[in-house]
Amino acid sequence: MAATTIDPTPNGGGEPATEARPEPSTAAKAEPAAPDTKRVLWRAVVRTGGQVSASRERDRVEWHLSACTAPQAEGNHCTEGRHLIETIGHPDGHCIIDGVCGLCGAEAPRE
Repeated sequence: MAATTIDPTPNGGGEPATEARPEPSTAAKAEPAAPDTKRVLWRAVVRTGGQVSASRERDRVEWHLSACTAPQAEGNHCTEGRHLIETIGHPDGHCIIDGVCGLCGAEAPRE
């Protein structure tokens, strides 16, 4: 609870009146710093390997950026994304958006 002080104020009737007001805070309030990172929206593409079974062992999840226009096309991923497709099976978000990778900022590889 904030501390208050009571100061006399003129009321025009000859009697001193009092008014309660909060004391000014001596400590400056810090504003939260805006994060330097921009928000990244993801898309999970689930590929099933045949009939769907209860165990779902054949399902594979590929992670792309939500703005990736063609997740199935290898040409829509940067060099790192292509390497990840070969090694782990998905680009882990290294998708080309407007000519550059939306995750690492690398330029689109030359064909």
